[in-house]
Amino acid sequence: MSVIAIGDIHGNSEALKDLLAKVVPEMHRHDTLVFLGDYIDRGPDSRGCVDEIIRLKRESPFTVITLLGNHEQWMLRCLHDPTKHSWLIGMDALETIQNYSEEAARQIAKALDEYGARLFTLRIALPYDVFFNAMPREHLEFFQRLQPYYRERDVLCVHGGVDLEGAIDPPDVNTCVWGPTGFPEEYSGADSVVYGHRNNAIVNDDGSVQPRIGPNKTYGIDTISHGVLTALRLPDGKVFQGA
Repeated sequence: MSVIAIGDIHGNSEALKDLLAKVVPEMHRHDTLVFLGDYIDRGPDSRGCVDEIIRLKRESPFTVITLLGNHEQWMLRCLHDPTKHSWLIGMDALETIQNYSEEAARQIAKALDEYGARLFTLRIALPYDVFFNAMPREHLEFFQRLQPYYRERDVLCVHGGVDLEGAIDPPDVNTCVWGPTGFPEEYSGADSVVYGHRNNAIVNDDGSVQPRIGPNKTYGIDTISHGVLTALRLPDGKVFQGA
């Protein structure tokens, strides 16, 4: 039995499909495929990425686990409080909003242009409800059910990081999503940890990209900013990439 983790996707549905075409044929029924979060934003097709993962969860004979990324965490804050705008301002969210609702994107972009930083100081509510109402129910349920971490035997999968000593029960969601100060360099836990989020891939002189593998059993596979989507299989350490 193997655990295969896939790093941050950020709306790059073509890279996702290319990677899955390489990973899925090598998976067996007792294997587990874990997505580390950040499915949305920055890329052109966040909706298509979620569609593909939902289809995979529904049709695959193997287990598919989906974790919470910081982009999804901040997006969901807008669902519960329309005066929270960190997702919109800090995470290039308009393209994701437009993926689901042209009208929501138009209204929110207009307010952003009109109010700017005053959105925060005046606690102005924006029409995020138009965006969430346009989102298929299946997608909203997908986002609301994302998990903070996944552990199988001695492999721990998270988006951003874990307690430096490996403590995970009960989980601190913000630690899993963002990672603590000192991670991954100061991690000393017993489990191998596969994480995304940190954009700390190694770029070689020839332009090839590879995961950041630490001597303390940490594996950073956030490579999408370089146009490459990475998956890592444990325990054998095989790397798959799609672009």
